[in-house]
Amino acid sequence: MEYKVIRWEVLENPEREGEKSIGLITLNRPAALNAIDVRMRVELDILCDEISSNNHIKAIILTGEGRGFSAGGDLKTEAGPLGAGDKDFDFGDFGAYKELASYFFNDLRHEVLQRAFKKFEDLKPVVIAAINGPAVGIGLEICTLCDIRYASEKAKLGEVAVPAGFLPESGGARNLPKLVGIGRAMEMIMTGDIIEAEEACEIGLVDRVFKHEDLIPSAMKLAVKISNNPFHSVRKAKELVKYYWNQNRTDEGWERELSAIKEITRTKDCQEGIKAFLEKREANFKGPYYNNWPFPKQTKE
Repeated sequence: MEYKVIRWEVLENPEREGEKSIGLITLNRPAALNAIDVRMRVELDILCDEISSNNHIKAIILTGEGRGFSAGGDLKTEAGPLGAGDKDFDFGDFGAYKELASYFFNDLRHEVLQRAFKKFEDLKPVVIAAINGPAVGIGLEICTLCDIRYASEKAKLGEVAVPAGFLPESGGARNLPKLVGIGRAMEMIMTGDIIEAEEACEIGLVDRVFKHEDLIPSAMKLAVKISNNPFHSVRKAKELVKYYWNQNRTDEGWERELSAIKEITRTKDCQEGIKAFLEKREANFKGPYYNNWPFPKQTKE
């Protein structure tokens, strides 16, 4: 398969001639600030399978093309299928079942993302996030799945899902509290506040902050240092660390998360959040005090 919104490179360790043991993943939708659309979710899922079949890579760097790491989910391209566009979305032959098609699309996009992110978190090479600019929403969540987080001085990080009518997903609600503490994580999740790189480093969300031009060279230097270690030692050391780190990662947790995000994204408040974002206005959420579901309730005659 040809990757169109992700760039994947296998690089030679400059200190070991002929040894291609370093991977570089670049989220490659710079015009959209590398927002994660459905295609990127699918490509990441497939790429993780490709990486898992490579028994030579010891370290991987994840970064974004252009001026940002990732703006999170791509609401512009997904608003229509989710029923939040300014006009009805054309589902083709599913048109007669518009509401059902919207449900199907909504469920599928979250299932693909969760599958891709689970595979990403389970990659055997050490994964270094090189956060070169804004990383919010899903963009932040994929950073929390990485083993090491380096940030540019220009990076800004935030968990913006709840104020937009969504929920943290793909491990965001699980990993963020472990990194910054439950109180600070709850504050970030409930307010959607975006913090600067230095503050992110102070609270443990990122490990180091670099001048912007030094970010990728510093991440590469670390990747080389890791790759100079014995292959099996690198793989087994990560396996052990992640085993203890993931003690609270359960299938039940993933299922609960997927069920919750599917439920939330079917509400009218979520649709209102998407519309408000696209129209650059304050959202008018009405909560449980009115019919918050897209389908009208059936009444018995």
